[in-house]
Formats: sequence, structure tokens, C-alpha cells
Amino acid sequence: MGQPIVFAVVSTKGGVGKTTTAANTGAMFADFGMKVLLVDADIQPALSKYFKIAERAPEGLTAVIMRGGNIQPDCISRLERPNMDIVVSDTVDDTLQAWLATREDRQFILKRAMRSPYVRETYDVVVIDTQGAVGQLQATAATAADILVSPINPTILSAREFASGTMAMLERLNRMADFNADLRTGDLYALIYGMDRTNDSKNIADRIRSDFRGNHKVRVLETVVPSAVSYRMAATMQLPAYEIDRPPSDKEVTAYDTLHELIWELFPNLKDAHFEDVSVSSEE
Repeated sequence: MGQPIVFAVVSTKGGVGKTTTAANTGAMFADFGMKVLLVDADIQPALSKYFKIAERAPEGLTAVIMRGGNIQPDCISRLERPNMDIVVSDTVDDTLQAWLATREDRQFILKRAMRSPYVRETYDVVVIDTQGAVGQLQATAATAADILVSPINPTILSAREFASGTMAMLERLNRMADFNADLRTGDLYALIYGMDRTNDSKNIADRIRSDFRGNHKVRVLETVVPSAVSYRMAATMQLPAYEIDRPPSDKEVTAYDTLHELIWELFPNLKDAHFEDVSVSSEE
């Protein structure tokens, strides 16, 4: 295998749909026939609990970080779902954040892990979930990724936090990349997440698109994730939403439709791909 595509879900605001997006996109890549590694880089380990673990590794995120990005099989737990493994989050406080803050190479550690021989030889795709706050774990994940997706709820507070928090953090990292190109983050895509049928949500979503139209630093995706109980039910059942909310259905748009459209928009070469081994390359 070559270098896997690294896909990170980032936001400095919690509760916007990061873990659901990470879990469902990761599962869909795996169902396309790719070997997927999930990395739970959040001190609140929601992704670590999303899918059932078949075999828990003795180590997890702490070892990956404190070994300086030296990721080994003893850090990788096997999930019950085919083609999917996970590095679980095994820190419940700010220990890793504090440790990273003392390291001069802190922003390279997850990138080093993604480039390690074991990851390169084993996985096609890596999906990283991140903490809903500015911090060193968020920064090292953003630097490691080829593609960044940031969910934005169609509310004034979420839209403001995206501009003042998430985008500001990435801009700081990219200014540092003028001195070291390895610090440059991946392409940033904004995903409107949790859209309901109210005029208020529609107006805010339209405002988000208008505000960032022509902005070379971010692209607002055409795909919109609706507010739907199926995403919450799926997490409770430890399944991807597209397995429990799919055609035939009386819904106008199912989770199956939405999540396929999201993957196809981000990776046009996967258009119409289903359950087959396809190499990934991001849209230019």
C-alpha cells in the first residue's frame, strides 16, 4: 500500500456532530472495501465507544503520542466490523495536552504516526476524531490530515465559533507553515450538520454559504446532514446510520443517501462505488 489518505473531523466547538461524522464515514470507507484505521484523538472517548471492539489492544492513543508517533500493533484495537481498527482514546484528563505542550515536535507527532511503515503497509484510510476545543491534540491532528471536515450546526453560535475558533486555529498553523511546509494543514471543508426544516436553519445555512463563497481557505460542501433521529439511534445501536436508515423508505432523503453523497463529494473518484476495493485520491 502507499500512503493512506488521512481524513480528520475538526471543530473547536463540541456537540456539532464530529464523532458521528467520523464513525459513519469510516464505516463507509470500510464497506467500500478499504482497510480503515479510526483514531480517537478526543479526551472524551466517544469514537472509542461507537463500534463494538472485538479485541482490545493493551495500549492506545497515549502510547502513540508519548512514543512520539511510533504507532505499533499494540496500540490498535480490532473492531467487530470488517476492515476497521481503532486507536482508542485512553486518557481522561489533560495529561496528553500538557505533555504535548512541552514538546517542540508536538505538531508533527500524529503526522509521523500516519507516515509510519506499519500504517502505510496496513491501511488505505485513516479517520481522526478530535476534541471540541482548541488544544495540542486538535492541532497535531489537523497537521496530520490531508482533508479536514468541520461540521457546522445551522445556528448563529456554531457559525461564529467556526469562524473565530476552528478557522482561526487552522490559520495560525498555516502561518507557521511558511517556515515549515510540514505544518500545513489539509484542505478544509465545512459540512452543514443537523439541518432542520425551520426557516431559521435555512436562513443561517444560506448565510454560511454566502459568507464563505469565494473564500480560498474553506469550501462549504453541497451535502447537508439533516437533523434526524436515525443518527442518534445508530450510535446507540453501535451501527452506521446508513445501515438503519436506507431505501426503500418514505423519507425524501435517508442517511444512506446523505452519507454516500458526502463521500462522493469529497472523493469524486468513488462516485457510485459500493463494496469494492477502490483507491482513494482527494479532489483537487
